[in-house]
Formats: sequence, structure tokens, C-alpha cells
Amino acid sequence: MTATHHTAAPLAPLIHARMQELGCRTPEEFAQEADLSRFMVESLLEGHDAMGLPYTPSLQALVNLSHVLQRPAHELLYLLRPDALGSVVWNSN
Repeated sequence: MTATHHTAAPLAPLIHARMQELGCRTPEEFAQEADLSRFMVESLLEGHDAMGLPYTPSLQALVNLSHVLQRPAHELLYLLRPDALGSVVWNSN
């Protein structure tokens, strides 16, 4: 399998759109809606953690995000990791 290019913050557009729908003005307000930490939401919006490393949420965080974003968890996983087994990118290799 070949390496794939990862978007810097693949969930940011979904999070921003949902924040607007929910009337959340800050990442902290969205974090409360999603039962996530502010740090986690900010890392997802930026695509990396405070050390500059790519940010990947835990399985529980992914489930929480799927609920608040109203998207299937596997769809979010494939956005974060397009090289994951079952994704369109993986299947095309």
C-alpha cells in the first residue's frame, strides 16, 4: 500500500459547520456539546496537538464526535485516516 496525503485538519469543516448550526461561538462551547475537552476540539480544528504532532482522537472521542456531528463514526475515521482498511483511498490501491 502506498502512503497517502493527510489533510491537515480533516474534521475542521464539519466541526465549524456544526458549531454554527448549534450556535456555539467557541471551541469550548462545542466541546461541552460533544462531551470532549476544549484541548481535543482545538486539536481537531488545528489538525495537530500542542507539540505539533498529528492529532488522532480516541475511540470514545470519535463516538462522541459522531453523535454531535450526526455522522457515522466510520466516516469520521476515514476522514482522519484515509489509509484505513475499508476507506475509498485504501480500496483504490
